[in-house]
Amino acid sequence: MKRQNYILSLLFFAVMAVFTGCSEGFDEGLDIEPTGAVSETAYWTSVRDAELAVNAVYAELDGTQMVMALDGITDIGYHKYSNVPTFNDVRFGEIDPSNGTITSIWNRYYRGVRKANDVIANIDKVEEGDLDKLARIKAEARFLRAYYYTQLSSLWCNVPLITEVIDINDQRPTNSREEIVSFIYDELDDIINANVLPLSYSADNIGRATHGAALTLKARVAIRNNNFEGARDAAKAVIDLGIYGLYPDYEELFHVEGQNSQEVIFDRQYAVGGSTYNAFGYSAGSIGGGSGVEPMNGLFEKYEYIGPVNPDNPFENKDPRWGYIAFYTGQPIGNSTYNSWPDSPTPDRVSSTEFSTLNGYNLKKWIDFESFSENPNLGDINMILMRYADVLLMYAEAKIELNDIDQSVYDAINDIRQRPTVNMPVITAGKTQDELRDIVRDERVKELAFEGLRIYDINRWKIGEVKAGLLQGMHYKDATTGEWKILDYGSVASFNEARDYCWPVPQAEMDINDVITQNPGYVQ
Repeated sequence: MKRQNYILSLLFFAVMAVFTGCSEGFDEGLDIEPTGAVSETAYWTSVRDAELAVNAVYAELDGTQMVMALDGITDIGYHKYSNVPTFNDVRFGEIDPSNGTITSIWNRYYRGVRKANDVIANIDKVEEGDLDKLARIKAEARFLRAYYYTQLSSLWCNVPLITEVIDINDQRPTNSREEIVSFIYDELDDIINANVLPLSYSADNIGRATHGAALTLKARVAIRNNNFEGARDAAKAVIDLGIYGLYPDYEELFHVEGQNSQEVIFDRQYAVGGSTYNAFGYSAGSIGGGSGVEPMNGLFEKYEYIGPVNPDNPFENKDPRWGYIAFYTGQPIGNSTYNSWPDSPTPDRVSSTEFSTLNGYNLKKWIDFESFSENPNLGDINMILMRYADVLLMYAEAKIELNDIDQSVYDAINDIRQRPTVNMPVITAGKTQDELRDIVRDERVKELAFEGLRIYDINRWKIGEVKAGLLQGMHYKDATTGEWKILDYGSVASFNEARDYCWPVPQAEMDINDVITQNPGYVQ
């Protein structure tokens, strides 16, 4: 006889976080740490009970791992951490169902689903209180459940669809990606049409799901599944709200100054006294990081030159976003100058310690020295999950794919390129559909690097082969010959077209679930 279902075990025990407290917090309004244990029989009597329960659902949102590090298994980055199994198994074509990193992500999303189902199933037990607020809380839970299923269907393709509180011994079969996506559409349409999520919140509730977030998620689900009409219409609805805009300073958008700005639609909230992280952990060893995720030459090559190429300095005249995203030799870093070349006397010399870069570049995006130089362990910059620039690019891409090309397509792309601190040349009219397709795809890489979206774009465009081949890192000058070279990491990544667009269902789940199905290409 098999042991009880692994997903259901996780989902059953996860609900206890609602009653006994949670490990992560958001801002002051999103209090997800109830004081003391509360029995389930005493719960669901007040609006505050419902609010605490939905706050616990937010605790499973994507954080630094999926925002800063996920791009490290694509063509634009390298995920360095060597604990086995790791993300790099995905890059090197060695992923299998027992991969602990992949399993932990699956578990977290299903904890979110279980917590959301608990709210949805029980909130109507609250008989007194603000009915409008209760309706909003229920819509928040449905939105978050739709978010988790968006991620599950995007990474695993086919997963069990669980929409109610179920017995711990129940087993649920695999649903197709099409069934999951249909469910997400229906949920989001209900939420959007009911119009119970506000456009914005007061300071105490910033970070909760909004009407704009629901529309943005609908656009994201649609474009990930080649529903370009749906993506165009949902993205246009976000634009027409008239409440979002591009933050003028690209670098500051990912610093304290850019928090909760007009560009942010939905994010994972952090706060000192609640949930924090090592602000420099994924970055350079010289500032206390471990070089956990590193930009690669594949990203560098995407950025255009806006002036003559200097044979003595390949970094000169590059798209400014490259300099905001990556540390490269010659840039200020803290009170020093970044230098990772092989003859560097600094702690950032390539491969000099376990904390230094392996490929020569380090992550600069999300690094705010002014705020965290004294105590980087108190990093609380929110991880942006949805922002307005992405909406503009989804709108432009959807219109391009529909061959519905007009001035609004050029405007959407150029608004991003003309951000004051970026100020790249405009894309001029008269481009073909194929030319615009290439332009908008490249723009997504340059604008959204290390925001955790690249893998989804690779998968939906079916260009997995870009992840394969020899890994290349920094440009550096050879101390002996004076020639500029590109550092070859020495490893060769691979991609299996027939298998690797979908991650494997965790082996722990396969072992104890009689009715679940493994994805094609993995051992059943």
